[in-house]
Amino acid sequence: MRRDLLALVWLVGFGLATGAWAAAIVATIDRPEATVEDQLLLTVVIEGSRGARPILPEIPSFDVYPQGQSTQMSFINGRMSSSVTHNYLLVPKAAGVFEIGAVTTEVDGEILTSQPFQVRILEASAQPQQRRELFITARVSTTNPFVGQEVVYIWRFYRRVRIGDARLEPQKFPGFLVEDLGEVREYKRTVNGVEYLVSEIRKALFPQELGSFVIPASRLTCEVVLRDPRRPRSIMDDFFGAARTETKVLRSGEIDIEVRPLPDPPAGFSGLVGNFAVEASLSKQQVKVGESATLRLKVSGTGNVPLIGEPDFAELPAFKIYPDQPERSINRSGSSLSGSRTFSKALVPLQPGDWVIPPVEILYFNPETATYQTARTAEIPLSVSPAAGDEDLHLTESIAPNTGKVAVRILADDILPIYGELDAVSRSSDSRRSTLLFLLALIAPIGLYFSARFVQQRRRRMRHDLAFQRRRGALRRARRELDRVAGLDPDPEAMAQSASLCLRQYIGDKLGLEGGALTPSELDESLRAQGVGEALSSETRDLLERLEAAHFGAASLEAGGWTQQVATLVKRLEGELKR
Repeated sequence: MRRDLLALVWLVGFGLATGAWAAAIVATIDRPEATVEDQLLLTVVIEGSRGARPILPEIPSFDVYPQGQSTQMSFINGRMSSSVTHNYLLVPKAAGVFEIGAVTTEVDGEILTSQPFQVRILEASAQPQQRRELFITARVSTTNPFVGQEVVYIWRFYRRVRIGDARLEPQKFPGFLVEDLGEVREYKRTVNGVEYLVSEIRKALFPQELGSFVIPASRLTCEVVLRDPRRPRSIMDDFFGAARTETKVLRSGEIDIEVRPLPDPPAGFSGLVGNFAVEASLSKQQVKVGESATLRLKVSGTGNVPLIGEPDFAELPAFKIYPDQPERSINRSGSSLSGSRTFSKALVPLQPGDWVIPPVEILYFNPETATYQTARTAEIPLSVSPAAGDEDLHLTESIAPNTGKVAVRILADDILPIYGELDAVSRSSDSRRSTLLFLLALIAPIGLYFSARFVQQRRRRMRHDLAFQRRRGALRRARRELDRVAGLDPDPEAMAQSASLCLRQYIGDKLGLEGGALTPSELDESLRAQGVGEALSSETRDLLERLEAAHFGAASLEAGGWTQQVATLVKRLEGELKR
């Protein structure tokens, strides 16, 4: 033991004496040329000191992410050396030739520098289209909109290779109001003779101010599963994680938007920009005095439909008007945002006659023609007849109206019999029963009214409250979808996609969200915010992540058990979300 210790001391001393501790710094890159979709690995090795830290130069053309460090000590030919290796991931922002400057460090008061070098970054489009295995695009319906005009933003992810762990950074749209247009769409499309699987996201953007705006580039990071053409594919590679992957960072281009002002609006402009119409209908066109008829005004169209307001309605002195709560409907599943808002009014005529409900107008701006246009309803005739039995019963008459005294003569005193005895006010044997029946007769119409109103409101809510419809039918739709998919051919990737979509849609329906566009982590946070327990929300997130990995081919999932897992989890979530 003592001999080994003396030998180690001798080696260290010899190493110091021979300069084995000489300090140096070396910076290298894994490849000098890449595309904007690739990542570069910058390696900085500091020899002669384990505590020195590298100082990177300014690298504005790249995003830099530290990837950890490692320490190494070795004895070679009796000489000891030590080094620390620092790794950095460089993600290019644009194409071009860039210089990576010298990396510096300080060892024992001495400043050490590495040699600078250059890297060349190519555009992704520099590759032939047939060799591009995945890419993303982003475009808008117009780059020169008016203020308030709908701009449809379309983002697409094209791929023809197996991927995993795809992460789209949150997109920002400064200067715009944003409305989602449905869930993520998936379909196949052929580009230059090559078939791709496409994931598409649509959003409706509404500029709020004049001027120049920039929609930033979107960025998607994913793992591409590489396949050796000389080796046959094996499912065991995926199961044991033997498949080799490569990280890709995809970017779309920035989009410049120039927002134009609206022309000077005429009086009565509603603020609507798009294409709109207004309809009017009357529940009945022949009524009696005191009866009611319901007037419905429906404003519908495409464009900035959330801004639909109640149109001006002319005064009707011969009517009493009782407005009802408006009903709103917005459709996000189409190629653009559309919707309607319905305003109901109960009209009660006060006097008979032939009346006309005057036209109702809305003034909106049509960006396609760059003009203000008016939508107008037609006049609606309404015939009002006198109320039945409306005449007064004159049972008394003044016979001396001008004498300063009022003399009254009884008319039709034989209408009611005259009782002059005490038994006229005596109780009959059935008075208590009659009183009870009388009270029931009074209460019954009130109960029937409120019952009918409750049923009517519930039916109206089921027709027009989309969020209520989604919540009520979420469990039924999820079970029906699971039964449908369970009978399909056992394609693992397709089953994983259907399972993930079914679970996301169920959670989205219950919480009033677009579940298909949210990540497992975001759905986890949403469930916790609704009071779902931490264990159940974490289990939901884990299952979604496993289904997502299986969908993109980065993991496998047993075909026999996924339907039962999803069905069990949905049942448990239903119990939590009903509280």
